[in-house]
Amino acid sequence: MGRRDERETGGEPRPDGEVTSGTTGTGRGEVQDQEELMARLGMKDNRIRELYEELTAFRLAADEARASKESGEQHIEALERECANLKERVKDLEEKTRDRRRRRENSGRQIARLERELQRMEGEISHRDYLLERRTEQMEEASQRVGELASRKDLALQDALRRVDGLERDLEEKEEEISDLNRTIELLRGDLEAEQELRDRLADPANRLRAGIDLFNESSQRTSMNSLSRTMGQPEVHVELGKADEPPALLTFTWQGVTWQTYVSDPGPGVEEPRVYLRSAGEDLSGVDRKPPNARIGPGDRVMLGL
Repeated sequence: MGRRDERETGGEPRPDGEVTSGTTGTGRGEVQDQEELMARLGMKDNRIRELYEELTAFRLAADEARASKESGEQHIEALERECANLKERVKDLEEKTRDRRRRRENSGRQIARLERELQRMEGEISHRDYLLERRTEQMEEASQRVGELASRKDLALQDALRRVDGLERDLEEKEEEISDLNRTIELLRGDLEAEQELRDRLADPANRLRAGIDLFNESSQRTSMNSLSRTMGQPEVHVELGKADEPPALLTFTWQGVTWQTYVSDPGPGVEEPRVYLRSAGEDLSGVDRKPPNARIGPGDRVMLGL
């Protein structure tokens, strides 16, 4: 250390180890300045490293804020799409409600027409009853008035009896017609109530899907599906509703990830036969939108919801 100081200050060592007179106070000040400069440079380096670390932390925070903003924007877009879907569904439900209201109004008008017809027929029967009473009164007056004219009375009586028989037959026929009309009205009311109850129950998508599955389980198409299952093994089953105002149930069976069949099962009232039929099938799933199973084949080879 002494030698280095001597070289820096330009002095020469003496035999006894002392530095020559070339060492001055100015030299020692320069050494101290250099050490202070080095210390300051070290402090600046440390400060620069701290600033780099803070900058890195700020960048990470900015990236997280940017990612959070993008996630929030995506969530807002998803909520907007969901809101649009809900509005469309409300519109569809309103349209279905208007259709049901129109059908109820049409049925109400038909019942009102039948009731008016019943009232008219009852009026005709009352009028015929009145005519019958009047005929009976006329017969009694004629028998009192023409007692001396037996032959004429007999002829008139026979004619009146024939008319009474005809009126009685007409009365019986009208009563049968009224009875038939009453039965028809009751049947129409019962059918209307049953159909309305069924439509109200099937308005719920879950009930409509279960009704479609039950209809498939009771159809002959289940036997065709099960015969293939005995050869290929148990299939994967996916059930869903189609796209319509009153959609049918769609049942897709996939065997060994290759062979598939899709059946249509429509539980809606008034649907013409066949209500259950094979819509499509294939031996290759390429190009087919394969959906995950949400049902299974349960006891009795019947389709059941859930895995």
